[in-house]
Amino acid sequence: MDSIRTSESLPDDQLSWWEKVSLLCLTVIILVTLSAFISQALLPGNALQSILDTYFLDPIRAESSADGSYNQINTMAYNVTLILSVICIGAIMRWLRMPATECTILALTPWVFWAALGEVVEDASLFGDDLQAWFVSPGIHFQGALWVIATGWLSVVASRATDGESRSWVTGMSIGMVAFQGLLFLTSLQDGRIDTPMEEHLNLWPVGIAGLLATLFILVSHTFMERWTPVEQGLFQVGIGGCLVLYGCLHAYASMMSGLEVSGDLATIFAIDRNPEMHLEVLFWTMVFPAIILFFPIAYLSLPAREKLRRRGVPVPGLLPPSLSLSSYENEKTQYHEDMESLAGLAVLSSPIVFLAIYGQAVDGIATGMGLEIYGYSEKHVLSAAVIEFFGSAYGFTILKVALGFVVWWFYALQRWEYRYRHLRILMALALMTVGLAPGLRDAFRMALGV
Repeated sequence: MDSIRTSESLPDDQLSWWEKVSLLCLTVIILVTLSAFISQALLPGNALQSILDTYFLDPIRAESSADGSYNQINTMAYNVTLILSVICIGAIMRWLRMPATECTILALTPWVFWAALGEVVEDASLFGDDLQAWFVSPGIHFQGALWVIATGWLSVVASRATDGESRSWVTGMSIGMVAFQGLLFLTSLQDGRIDTPMEEHLNLWPVGIAGLLATLFILVSHTFMERWTPVEQGLFQVGIGGCLVLYGCLHAYASMMSGLEVSGDLATIFAIDRNPEMHLEVLFWTMVFPAIILFFPIAYLSLPAREKLRRRGVPVPGLLPPSLSLSSYENEKTQYHEDMESLAGLAVLSSPIVFLAIYGQAVDGIATGMGLEIYGYSEKHVLSAAVIEFFGSAYGFTILKVALGFVVWWFYALQRWEYRYRHLRILMALALMTVGLAPGLRDAFRMALGV
């Protein structure tokens, strides 16, 4: 690779002007939200409280008791907050010098499944009243963020308790966090079934067994995670463990519904107000089928191109080295520039952050199309409903989401990132993956279980 010029970009500990603006806007949003909650106690019935209740809290309350709906105001607010959060968190992670490898997104991926599984448990009305509202979108994502932050912080604390070479304390922390989740969910399930038709039929043993399996997974995975950073290890272990615990909740529900169907207890089934029929084939079409389609271009086109880039000194497609600014890169005519421009477009498809972002859009599109056209579900999101109305079919939304996946690839194929924005590069893909994969997985699991 040709020698690289001195850096013209800002150092990691300084913020760009648009990062400063984003931090200011996000701070204003947080302060306004806190003021609205405080005003409920100090000045009941004020205008700020009315806006908060009408456009934000009432839809969440409706969703926790039945199937609520979104509106234009909260949809726009959530989207703006998401964009600002991605920019701000990326800047904070860079300032704290946190790792930004592609293992990071693999460590965070289980939390997308965790959010989807939690929403399905809430849809099945398994949680008690105190916990149920915490698993309604968008609250589930804020709750998930708190779990992630707490796990990351505890992982750092645990890693500093040793000589830095052993991760045994991180593994112990992971077991403790999963055990806490298991007890929390198990207690809520117990409260949620009291005085309901499920009281005599819902067996909670699968949750306990899932907790034991989660502990076993964490112990076994310890040996294979020595090369991960403590934060990545903790996030991955607790994320997978939490998913197993929530799966135990859904397994208990599925076993109950199967038992009721076999016994012919239709009265209890109708009292629970759920469909006893399961459609496990949905999981193939929504989760396996898009992965199979993406496998071939990745295996036969992207991976060879990425290997060529790696041999030529470019470890991450699209990410510039620390000493090269974007303006210098765009103005140079070197072998490095030629290699990046000729191979990065194909190579980036096999990057985990890009593959998962594209895959998430496909899962969401297919699940929405099948759910509305085959299984009789309804669309709650304002923008999605407008798209479906425009096309006249839910499969029009499927086509749009697949096209959006192509746009994600196109963006990452053309975009060149200065090294200081390495965290933002990952967080943007994580956000794109989450807004597609999380609702897609939720829809797929709901259809599969008849929830």
